Amino acid sequence: MLQVKQVPVGYAGSNCYLVTTQEKNALVVDPGGEIDNIVSEIQQEGLTLRYILLTHAHYDHIGGVNALVETYHPQVVLGREDEDMALDAHLNLSARGKLVKGFTIQPTVLVQEGDTIALDELRIKVIETPGHTKGGVCYVCEDVIFSGDTLFRGDIGRCDLYGGNLDTMMKSLKKLKDLPGDYKVLPGHSSATTLQREREYNRYMKKV
Repeated sequence: MLQVKQVPVGYAGSNCYLVTTQEKNALVVDPGGEIDNIVSEIQQEGLTLRYILLTHAHYDHIGGVNALVETYHPQVVLGREDEDMALDAHLNLSARGKLVKGFTIQPTVLVQEGDTIALDELRIKVIETPGHTKGGVCYVCEDVIFSGDTLFRGDIGRCDLYGGNLDTMMKSLKKLKDLPGDYKVLPGHSSATTLQREREYNRYMKKV
């Protein structure tokens, strides 16, 4: 069974997830900032951080990347079409924020549809889900989807920022809707849900 812990971090109520393997290696999904809680979990559990997985490159999901890289030197994984945002404080919106100074990050692994990230017994599949940003991705591992700002409980991410497009988002939702079976959905904001619940009740997903 996948070992996932939600860790409160960062800005705008962002969700960060810590995933650990049987060999005590770990990956972090969307470390938005204020990483003391993440570091505490890593230290308490004696983990080795191998990967940071980013669903997209907005500041409230990448704010803790540089500090974690400086401390643990993990690989930083990002959808290839969001690289320009990672490298530009105006595009990732950190330059416009009131809580943080503008910053950039350097992804080390750029992924696309169908790529797989292997960590011990885990295999994490990449699904391209543009719409909120042009390079947004979801990560699927066992029965869990880390959906970032593509799919929320009863809602979706906004599509009016740089790289966003509602028509593209609807195509991404159709891709998720058509996945066989059910999954636990761990979003970038708000509470967890399931794919089947969103198929039935999410007004956007019901349209595709």
